[in-house]
Amino acid sequence: MATKSLPWPRVDVGDHLQPAAVLEMRSVLEAAFGTPSAMTDLLSGLNQKFIRFHAMNAAFPEAVTAVVQIASQENWWRELLAAARQARPRDPALAAFAEEFDLSPVPIDGNGQRIEPASFEKIVRAGNSMMDVAVWRSRLGEVEACICRVECPPGSPRGTGFLVAPGVVITNYHVVEPLIASKWRRADVALRFDYKVKPDGLSVDAGTVYHLAEDWLIDSSPYSQFDLTANPTGEASPEELDYALLAVAGAPGDVLLGAGTNATSRRGWIKVPPATDVPDFNGEKALFIVQHADGKPMQVAMDTEAIEGVFGNGSRLRYSTNTLPGSSGSPCFSSNWHWVALHHSGDPKYSAPGQPSRYNQGILVSSIVHLLEKRGKLKFLS
Repeated sequence: MATKSLPWPRVDVGDHLQPAAVLEMRSVLEAAFGTPSAMTDLLSGLNQKFIRFHAMNAAFPEAVTAVVQIASQENWWRELLAAARQARPRDPALAAFAEEFDLSPVPIDGNGQRIEPASFEKIVRAGNSMMDVAVWRSRLGEVEACICRVECPPGSPRGTGFLVAPGVVITNYHVVEPLIASKWRRADVALRFDYKVKPDGLSVDAGTVYHLAEDWLIDSSPYSQFDLTANPTGEASPEELDYALLAVAGAPGDVLLGAGTNATSRRGWIKVPPATDVPDFNGEKALFIVQHADGKPMQVAMDTEAIEGVFGNGSRLRYSTNTLPGSSGSPCFSSNWHWVALHHSGDPKYSAPGQPSRYNQGILVSSIVHLLEKRGKLKFLS
């Protein structure tokens, strides 16, 4: 298996962990999975039994060391690390160690090219809002667990959505417009979480599918015809915000991630900021979008000089961060992972032959929250 180049030797030519890396991996696993039962659950997902490594009188740290050593010798340590990362997405030490071996969500730059971790960290420091690196990574892990691909029928991508409460997903109105118009059946809509490329860079995790609740439509707001016009003569109304709030059966945000009963990390959801919390886009220019671009496994598009300004009676944010069909309904974040907009469209002029795209556009969260407050729907997000 090919491995990326690291600043110091962490693996040998056979892709086995070096002794120092074995000890470091043991340390992060021991901290993240602090009991034999938790390690048993982790290993069961890999068809391994902890009893193989945990002798009757063996101390827990030595047993975990044995797990990592055998995983390294038998070349399934990457799968072990990926499973641990999936089970504990909010653990900053585990996220930092996994990133060294290219096991974090795939970031892409403005040209659609992969950003290597060294550049990723530079983006953290280059943004106007500075955060501790471990906190920044941890927030990305939290966001990652909340994103879903919207499908109808299951397997056919239509857009992106994300949790804003334990059992509530938001996406664009236009993504589910056929459902609202009764052209789709509720049972045919699937919300696929954890749809990501596996550590081998080739295979894909099929993810976890949820369906809509019987009383599925909490609230919606259509898009504006001006959103479809390259040179509009007017602006969208305050009630044309292109969103749909959908109730999900099973409350995925409350579900514990990882195998077995000892999993402790909930999937969670993206916090909805107050309507008064409007970022200073004159100072904050970075914009990151976590998305299922072109219906593909989850990606992160990042641009540190993205923001162009606020338009559309103060409800539309324009930016240069890249998107593709299938990105509609994705969350847009500032550099410190605060949710600021709901991506919904690209430049209408782009559809004309020979016309380059000038911008992408999202609906400001503050505008959505104002409308939800006005309609008495904000209670569904608390």
